[in-house]
Amino acid sequence: MAQFQFRPWLLTLCRILETGSTRMIRDTAVNQLADWQKQHPDELYNLLSRVVPYLRHKDWETRSTAARAIGKIIEYAPDWDPNAADETGPSKGEPDNEFSFVKKEEERDYLLGHDDFFALDSLDIATILKFGRPLLRGGNVDYALAALDPQNRLAHQKKTLNGRLGLLGRVFEDDEIPIVSEHAPSDAARQDLSAANGFGRHEGASKSNQNHNNEEAGLSTRQLNVLKRKRKKEAQKAAQGKSGFGDLSIRRTATADNLLDDSPIADVDLKANGKVTDYFTLERPTDIDEDSKVVTEFKGPTVPIKSELEADDNMEGTEWPYERLCDFLKVDLFDSQWETRHGAAMGLREIARVHGAGSGRRVGKTRRENHELNRKWLDDLACRLCCVLMLDKFTDYSSDTSVAPIRETVGQTLGSVLRHVPPESVYAIYRLLYRMVMQDDLQLEHHVWAICHGGMVGLRYVVAVRKDLLLTDGDMIDGVIRTVMKGLGDMDDDVRSVSAATLIPMAKEFVTLRPGALDGLINIVWESLSNLGDDLSASTGKIMDLLATLCSFPEVLEAMKVSAAQDEERSFTLLVPRLYPFLRHTITSVRLAVLKALMTFVNLGSETSLGWLNGRILRLIFQNILVERDQETLATSIELWTALVRNLGKDPEILADEFEAHVDALMQLTLHPIGVSRNPLPMNASLFQKPSGGTYSLPGLTPVGTRKSLPPEGAERAPKRRRKSTRVDDIPVTSQTHDVDGHMMQGDVDLVGMDVLVRSRVSAAKAMGLLMSLVPASSLGPYDEGIFPGLASPFASTQLAAAIVIDEYAKNCVSGDAPSRFVAPLQKIIDQERPSHYRDLVSYVQRVRSQSQQLLNLFRDHGKVSQSKLPTLAVVVQGEAEAGPGAFSITNAEKVVGDDFERLKKAMAPGQRMISLPQLNEAREVTVAAITEAKLAKDARDTRIRAAAACALVAMKILPKKPSPLIKAIMDSIKTEENQELQIRSAYTIARLVQLFTDSGRRGPADKVVSNLVKFSCVEVAETPEFPIHALKTSVILSMQKEEDRVDHADAAKFAKEARAARITRRGAKEALEILSRTFGPDLLTRVPSLQAFMEEPLRKAFSGDLPAEAKDPESTFGQEIVDAMSVIRTMTPTLHIALHPFVMRQVPLVITALRSQLSVFRYMAAKCIATICSIITVEGMTALVEKVLPSITNPIDLSFRQGAIEAIYHLIAVMGDRILPYVIFLIVPVLGRMSDSDNEIRLIATTSFATLVKLVPLEAGIPDPPGLSEELLKGRDRERTFIGQLLDPKKVEPFKIPVAIKAELRSYQQEGVNWLHFLNRYHLHGILCDDMGLGKTLQTLCIVASDHHQRAVDYEKTGADDCRKLPSLIVCPPTLSGHWQQEIKTYAPFLKVETYVGPPAERKALKDHLDKPDIVITSYDVCRNDIDIIEKYNWNYVVLDEGHLIKNPKAKISMAVKRLSSNHRLILTGTPIQNNVLELWSLFDFLMPGFLGAEKVFLDRFAKPIANSRYSKASSKEQEAGALAIEALHKQVLPFLLRRLKEEVLDDLPPKILQNYYCDLSDLQRKLFEDFTKKESAKITEEAGRDDKDAKQHIFQALQYMRKLCNSPALVMKPGHKAYDDTQRFLAKQNTSLEDPAHAPKLTALRDLLVDCGIGVEGQDSSDPLYTPIKPHRALIFCQMKEMLDMVQNTVIKSMLPSVSYLRLDGSVEPNRRQDIVNKFNSDPSYDVLLLTTSVGGLGLNLTGADTVIFVEHDWNPQKDLQAMDRAHRIGQKKVVNVYRLITRGTLEEKILSLQRFKIDVASTVVNQQNAGLATMDTDQILDLFNLGDSGPGLITDKPEGGGGVDGREEDMVDIETGEVRQPGKKAAWLDGLGELWDNSQYEESFDLDGFLKTMQ
Repeated sequence: MAQFQFRPWLLTLCRILETGSTRMIRDTAVNQLADWQKQHPDELYNLLSRVVPYLRHKDWETRSTAARAIGKIIEYAPDWDPNAADETGPSKGEPDNEFSFVKKEEERDYLLGHDDFFALDSLDIATILKFGRPLLRGGNVDYALAALDPQNRLAHQKKTLNGRLGLLGRVFEDDEIPIVSEHAPSDAARQDLSAANGFGRHEGASKSNQNHNNEEAGLSTRQLNVLKRKRKKEAQKAAQGKSGFGDLSIRRTATADNLLDDSPIADVDLKANGKVTDYFTLERPTDIDEDSKVVTEFKGPTVPIKSELEADDNMEGTEWPYERLCDFLKVDLFDSQWETRHGAAMGLREIARVHGAGSGRRVGKTRRENHELNRKWLDDLACRLCCVLMLDKFTDYSSDTSVAPIRETVGQTLGSVLRHVPPESVYAIYRLLYRMVMQDDLQLEHHVWAICHGGMVGLRYVVAVRKDLLLTDGDMIDGVIRTVMKGLGDMDDDVRSVSAATLIPMAKEFVTLRPGALDGLINIVWESLSNLGDDLSASTGKIMDLLATLCSFPEVLEAMKVSAAQDEERSFTLLVPRLYPFLRHTITSVRLAVLKALMTFVNLGSETSLGWLNGRILRLIFQNILVERDQETLATSIELWTALVRNLGKDPEILADEFEAHVDALMQLTLHPIGVSRNPLPMNASLFQKPSGGTYSLPGLTPVGTRKSLPPEGAERAPKRRRKSTRVDDIPVTSQTHDVDGHMMQGDVDLVGMDVLVRSRVSAAKAMGLLMSLVPASSLGPYDEGIFPGLASPFASTQLAAAIVIDEYAKNCVSGDAPSRFVAPLQKIIDQERPSHYRDLVSYVQRVRSQSQQLLNLFRDHGKVSQSKLPTLAVVVQGEAEAGPGAFSITNAEKVVGDDFERLKKAMAPGQRMISLPQLNEAREVTVAAITEAKLAKDARDTRIRAAAACALVAMKILPKKPSPLIKAIMDSIKTEENQELQIRSAYTIARLVQLFTDSGRRGPADKVVSNLVKFSCVEVAETPEFPIHALKTSVILSMQKEEDRVDHADAAKFAKEARAARITRRGAKEALEILSRTFGPDLLTRVPSLQAFMEEPLRKAFSGDLPAEAKDPESTFGQEIVDAMSVIRTMTPTLHIALHPFVMRQVPLVITALRSQLSVFRYMAAKCIATICSIITVEGMTALVEKVLPSITNPIDLSFRQGAIEAIYHLIAVMGDRILPYVIFLIVPVLGRMSDSDNEIRLIATTSFATLVKLVPLEAGIPDPPGLSEELLKGRDRERTFIGQLLDPKKVEPFKIPVAIKAELRSYQQEGVNWLHFLNRYHLHGILCDDMGLGKTLQTLCIVASDHHQRAVDYEKTGADDCRKLPSLIVCPPTLSGHWQQEIKTYAPFLKVETYVGPPAERKALKDHLDKPDIVITSYDVCRNDIDIIEKYNWNYVVLDEGHLIKNPKAKISMAVKRLSSNHRLILTGTPIQNNVLELWSLFDFLMPGFLGAEKVFLDRFAKPIANSRYSKASSKEQEAGALAIEALHKQVLPFLLRRLKEEVLDDLPPKILQNYYCDLSDLQRKLFEDFTKKESAKITEEAGRDDKDAKQHIFQALQYMRKLCNSPALVMKPGHKAYDDTQRFLAKQNTSLEDPAHAPKLTALRDLLVDCGIGVEGQDSSDPLYTPIKPHRALIFCQMKEMLDMVQNTVIKSMLPSVSYLRLDGSVEPNRRQDIVNKFNSDPSYDVLLLTTSVGGLGLNLTGADTVIFVEHDWNPQKDLQAMDRAHRIGQKKVVNVYRLITRGTLEEKILSLQRFKIDVASTVVNQQNAGLATMDTDQILDLFNLGDSGPGLITDKPEGGGGVDGREEDMVDIETGEVRQPGKKAAWLDGLGELWDNSQYEESFDLDGFLKTMQ
């Protein structure tokens, strides 16, 4: 198969399988992967190899999405039928006897034979059950197994499968078959564990812990720790499925450092995988000679490797294409981790479903042989699935019911297999399952529920999938019925549940084929119901469902009637009441199932159900309504109530008669008052009737009955299910009600919630009202007796309930005047004053009284006021039952805090007053607050009752002459009612009222009501801004301001309260308007013309012509009307009838005009309005948007046009969510264009929008064209699609032909770079070319600059347009490189005129006025900073910053200077865009596209801080997660504007670079000085490391510098004046040496040895011959950090030790304009052996390919500087292998510097590269760590043993190195981590829905 480059967008689609935020997005990705397969049939394995690993993902949703994707992908692969072509006679090898196969079968042992297949007939269930290893939730991971490659692991697992299944006839231990590694350890193992001798091990090691012995032998503690960490890592990988299905990436590189790089997401090129970490590898194995250790960085060409899923070469094309994949999955079925089993079962389910018919078939076999092979293969799979059903013990007790996800999924897989197997196999499978359920012949000690359950699950699918066989085979149907009967009688709940579920799909067949068995079955079902005494049995629900299903067949009812005639026990009258106890079952789903079953019985018709339909059931259901808290169950209860009442009400007399006995009790309960928080009002429990007929004891709560003991078999399963083991014939009367309903009956507001209690009363009132409307008028007396007193009750909630009962009664009444008797009391409620207090609010008044009393007591105790002067407060408060007229009231309290307070204040002595006044004032405030609270509570109740009364009057259609009080009562409720249910009732009534007024021709009140509703709907400022506040804002974007402008309000609590009140008002008004809209439908605007006027008139008036002046006037109301009009359109559009959509579309042009208004507030509202319209009327709305709004986004003249358009897009994205997909392409290009807008706010909002849109781009491709768009727009879309493709994938950029003669042959990747630069040029984008050092960034830049100059000249000639006139380009570079640029231009583009603007001020002065004459001006950063005033006067075509990372500090003068330059195009060249932290990237982009990454503060908060915080070793998992997400987001955002290629990717002809660490040990003198320093300074440093001030940092830095110098040579630190100078001199004198002696500076001797090894400084034998000057084999660059050290190298090593070496030197003392000459001299004259450089001068931009050896004597904290320096030699033009040596003093600071460098490289490559690596860093502890002398450089995370320990000591616990995705820590407690992701119940129901599964099988 051809080498295949996996497309980046396909990778993104695969990633979306895991990361997609909604089901729709994931499904879209699935469909697009499938489409790709359809178009590229030969890429099947590539796609599968990407998707399959997700089957092992921890997350359920990801696994099932992956399975769906596999199913979809293979649906487009051709069916496999090797015999399709050869329909000829039998082949010569075919045996004549067709039974010979069977013979062969019989001879086989039941163990896995030569062909690894199990047979159904010979599978030994008994042995498997006895000895097989149970499959639990998870298990230990075998490290050694995880280390094998996939093929060997598969082979090993196949070998051990028999043992694990128990087929050896004994219990099998893992180490019986040792794991043999047939190959050297994997690369990762080699890298970390070179010390260990692989995984070879002694055969037959008896204990598993000996497995590692030979690995561990002779390792130091440190290496053992490394080994442990590595094993843990491998184990984690294996556990997470990281060691998946082999190397699924189709390429493997020479140094992949992953254990098995099968990451589904890793970029296939493995861009820098492993490279970064190889620069600085810390682990130093003991058995490798340090000095010769080589870490190669060379990556040869990638070798294509066959995907593990494809067949071997010798089998290719002859076997079933999915053979290999299924091999892996079949083994995974028995994995110890449940997630792996689950994924494997789903994968097999899909493959068997689609291609099961081809499985096992081979080329070269006859059709008959292939049929047999296919049968064998499927039988084998069926055997394995049955084994899983037997051994799986994993159950999830997720909610009410328990679910066994593995057994259910395996059942589905079995269902897929059953489709393709011949009948005899179906019977064989059925027999296996039958034996599992019956367990008669299995020699089990006792009945095992899990096995029985597994068998039943399997049978359920046999029944569902192969109904055809069921109908023809009597034995099978009888067997299934036997198993179901047994299952229903089983002790175990889950078995009963699945048994009932098994029968449901075949109920019809059962009823028609086995009418004789009906009776027995029905009896068993009823029996099992009466056995369910336990309140935890969840199977009740399924049994009820079965019962309801059976009873829907007339035959069943017939049978029941017959048996009822024979046996009274069997009549409906006695049977149905068996369901009653379950009405108040503790499990919600059971309560629901009972109601549904009862519903079935109600609808059966009269005669059968007569017996049980009586007052008793009415009462029980009514009680249900009163106490049910679950909303769905409550709704079903009301539905059932309606059915019952209407059924009985066919004869109103009977209904009245049956219910008469219950009226009183139930009316009392309905009108029972509701308490308040902490003061509940319990219901009278004796008014509740038990299902058995008795009532509850008075105290209300009886203790819950004690639990029964478990039956003996209960021991083997979770103790969640409890059950009585003895059968009870009588209906069990348990004390269940209390369990479920105790809190409701207690009226416990705090536990149940006020809303639930109100809902229960409203529902009861509905039920009561309906009943009253059906009872004859003569029987209404008892009802009225409850209602009339209720309306005058001292309790507010009772009055409310009574009014709602009347309301419902009136609504349901047929005759209009029946309820008129209630008009007077209701009218009285509305018209008259409400009482001053309510009894249910008494606790508020009591609180006020106690506060008032405390206030008075303060006067007495603190103010020393005599008791006689204090007013006396009544003890009894208003609202208490015994209160008289003199009781304490709120009025008394107001007097206390008012008049009394002032009087008593005066009565105090002046001194006393001063002392006690603060306390008194505080106490007074508390009292006032209590008074206010009490009044508010009372007012809310008043509003509630008035509204309910008004609703009842409207329901009677009573319209008073003066409607104001009525309307006010309802409107107050709409305005302030917190309870949504009551508010909706009022909203419904007001809509009804408008309808009544309209019908009766009273327009006035109707218009007034509507205008109020409109006002109310606009009160919430978050939705509808206030015009006067914003009237003067013109150039801001309010959407961006709203978030930041929420200034802390002076009174935050008050503001929050007001905002909440506004939300409530808007909710009510919106509800009312929506109901109006639904009520009037298409006639809304004609019936309620005022509504149309509100929406239309202000817009027409304002936007038909120029904006009138009053619209801008903050004092005028007109501005607010305009805003409100758009707000109302926004509120109404979603509910408007489709016939009114044209009206909305007529407003769109006006809204678009508003979108271009000068006033920000109009644009803001118009943007929200247009977004809503587009989301509802999508086709027309989006077309208008694309055609009318988007073009104005590029309007250069008018800022408000651009702001309005971008704001509309911003809101559109927010409102439409996923549905915006088809339009993404239209939006993304305009948004992108605005990311470099001159207006800061536009840039910010565009960036935010772009970040959202760009994620949707990969999904867009497969979506059909949106309807209704013109041809032109669709053409435009294709253009833009190409553009986006190029933006996201530089490889797609169109090739650019360079129009000028560049004197160089461009390499292919350089041409690609120029194409990309041209792409940026064409679209006026700006970017960073950050190719690796030495890839020719200079040349690529010259190409595009020269081309653009040429193009402008051509255009200018043609058009003479001003914007094409000649402009110079400016190149800013470090001073060293100005000569280099000049030389490059001379070499490659001699036709360009160049001027260098460098040198002393006098030289520059002559040039300063002529900088626009040349084509290119070259200047240095320093000159640019000093002469910015001169340079910024010119307009430039290109401004190129070479080594642009020099502007990384945004506050530096140089950065500020270059940002002042104006140019058409901006380009940054740098090999290292991030050197230390990501803030540097912000500064670079601030030059390119200011605002693209947000303001600096925003960037800090959004990216820099989370990334920095996650780097601390003490970072919490949350912080680490946030950091990784921030890196990922930043990476996505900057990627389109960065182009980075690494040398090893593009330069096949560049010789390798070999990096070697050359270690030397400290000399005695160095060690002594080190220890002295550490002793003296460590305490001080410890103290300072924690401080944050400048001095402390300064001191630490000095200390570190001292230690770095000491590593080089003691002579650098031991200067006269040093405290220890004299002692040291004395010490040295004794030994006859001096400080300068190289013996004390091992680095210098090491350097000499190194040079000699390289053949530098070795004298030739014939050197006396003047003609013979030997050309040395190697030439070296020697880098030092410090000039001092460079001097020492020059003097000590070269001059004194190796005098024959000739050298040149380049450091800061060389004039910048002479530096290039030295470089040229060294490159062209091979007689110079060595060039000495400092990193800072020689490290940038120079081309030093004359050397092939680079030696670092010292190292920079900043890794990029060292990398840059070593690439001076390793770049284009180099012909030899480059050796880089780093001199490192072992065990010192230098090693630590290297490990810090490694971290920084990780961060840089994550943001800039495709590859995402982990995060870790330094904080206090680690600064201290730098000062310790250790035997090794720690991995910087040694203080965190379990967190670190990756292959190279990164904090692996944060980002998954394989996928670059964040692991999701922080979500669960540590002990929950292993629990994996279980689903909630609704998801289980969806996954295991049988009908849904059968649909997929069609």
